[in-house]
Amino acid sequence: MPDAGRFSELGEQGSRAVMEAAAVLERELAAGISDAKVATERLADEHRVDQEEFDQLVHRVSENTHQLIDAVSERVLAGTGGEVSEHARRLTANAHDVLDLLLRLGSLAPGLANRGLQDAFGPQHAARPADGAGGAPGTGPDERPRG
Repeated sequence: MPDAGRFSELGEQGSRAVMEAAAVLERELAAGISDAKVATERLADEHRVDQEEFDQLVHRVSENTHQLIDAVSERVLAGTGGEVSEHARRLTANAHDVLDLLLRLGSLAPGLANRGLQDAFGPQHAARPADGAGGAPGTGPDERPRG
């Protein structure tokens, strides 16, 4: 059975790493707020979600979050070895995989939202270039840039 002391050390190192990474992430999120405001204004004014704007936001979130995961992982792994290190590596890989899955699922949101908005607000908002091929809201998830 692993020594509980090693895990408490991991927790302390992880806490410091998370605090440092959170400060960096907070700065990055502040920089992305203006992009989010533009997308929100378009939604309120035009009753549609622009796929390209949304994809830019997703890309920013993807880059920043993957960097955050890596930074925390590096800090935690710096003082560990053996079994704890292997657990941390697996946790890091799983965190990257979960993030990618959630962002891929999230990339479906503009198409679904635009379809619902078109139904709610009428055909005057149909067939926009950012809606996808043939004017159909959204495109398949495999056609979107991946984070």
